Amino acid sequence: MKQFTPFFLIAMLHLATMKAQEFVQVAVGASYSQQAFYTLSNNEKTVLANESWDLAFGTAAQGAAIFYNEAAKASFTGEAPQLSLYLAPTNNFADEVNLSLITDTLYNPEIDWDNGAFNSIKNENDPDDYGWGAFDTGTQSILGNKVYALQLRNGTWKKIFIESMANGIFTMKYANLDGTGENTVTINKADYSGSPLAFFSFTSGTATASPSGWDLLFTRYRTPLDPGDGEVIQYMVTGVLSAPGVEVAEARNIDPETVDYTLYLDSLGSQLDIIGQDWKFFDLGASMWIVDLSRAYFVKTAGNHLWKLVFYTFDGSSTGNFTFEKTDLGPLSGVESPVSNFIDFGLFPNPATTEMTISFSLEESQKDLYIYLSNSLGQPVWQSRVQGNTGLNILEVHPKGLPAGIYTLTLGKGRDTVTTKVVIR
Repeated sequence: MKQFTPFFLIAMLHLATMKAQEFVQVAVGASYSQQAFYTLSNNEKTVLANESWDLAFGTAAQGAAIFYNEAAKASFTGEAPQLSLYLAPTNNFADEVNLSLITDTLYNPEIDWDNGAFNSIKNENDPDDYGWGAFDTGTQSILGNKVYALQLRNGTWKKIFIESMANGIFTMKYANLDGTGENTVTINKADYSGSPLAFFSFTSGTATASPSGWDLLFTRYRTPLDPGDGEVIQYMVTGVLSAPGVEVAEARNIDPETVDYTLYLDSLGSQLDIIGQDWKFFDLGASMWIVDLSRAYFVKTAGNHLWKLVFYTFDGSSTGNFTFEKTDLGPLSGVESPVSNFIDFGLFPNPATTEMTISFSLEESQKDLYIYLSNSLGQPVWQSRVQGNTGLNILEVHPKGLPAGIYTLTLGKGRDTVTTKVVIR
């Protein structure tokens, strides 16, 4: 006997599909003059002018990241189309910076939110090296040891010295290259709770909180590309970066309508340019942007919610419009979440006095494992960085000078961390 689906059921299924799928347009303005912070759950868009900030300081408790705004366009006619950052030829802030001695431009790595251009020169084999400075065990702070030269959008130059990062507070000095016009600025991470970055502007001389709660950033940035001659060049591109805590997986050569997201859960990664810019290219013959329609992205937000994104059009510099379809795939269970790299973790003695021993085992070796103590307000009061080896690791730590009390010790990176309460007597 034939069976018929009631009309109202068909209508309900259609409405459910319409609710799960939605076309979205995000714009960064003509000539890519803006950057847009976008939230998947509610379509909230916060749009900032590229010129609204110059430097960004990471506010993560265990981090010391400093970025500069690669998206900013020039307001003068010259060779530098945006901010340009260089390592100065001296480590003494009192010295006048000779521009004829500066060499290669520094760029934000666009790998994670733990390392910006100011961190890009660090020694990867030294866990105490943060690029702009090094961790000092005596003061339990990161002390600056590099001077930078930054060309602003109006063509003028500043020399910059990150003096320290102590107790969650960055201290930065900057001046004209000859030392005139010196200023000192402090940026307290605690003042920007809930915002992943603190934006600093040399125009205003002040810092402001970055947008919070966003998942994707539509912006201009630099990325290394090989034009085919073997020489890697840092190209200015326009694309999509993911927020701290967001993971993305890319599916290529598929039918976006039927692709099975479960096949890509194991490839979810936190590198912030997985979506990036290579899902489109400019056809010189047709003088138009072409989008790869056989590609989809699965985005897991910090709240463990999964979305599918398929890009359909990109208007280029005329409007800066991105058009994509998002599909709400719902929350992911803990079983589907990536397994922690930590096998076990322990700390003794507890209560402790001036030293303690931490033991932990890893499935795989991992660089840049952050370790820090935070007080009852969540403010970091001591931190370091270590190399984690496969198997058992034993660390002796000496957080001296802390008042008696209850602290939280955190070990790890990103969302793969372990924590425990520590009583210091």
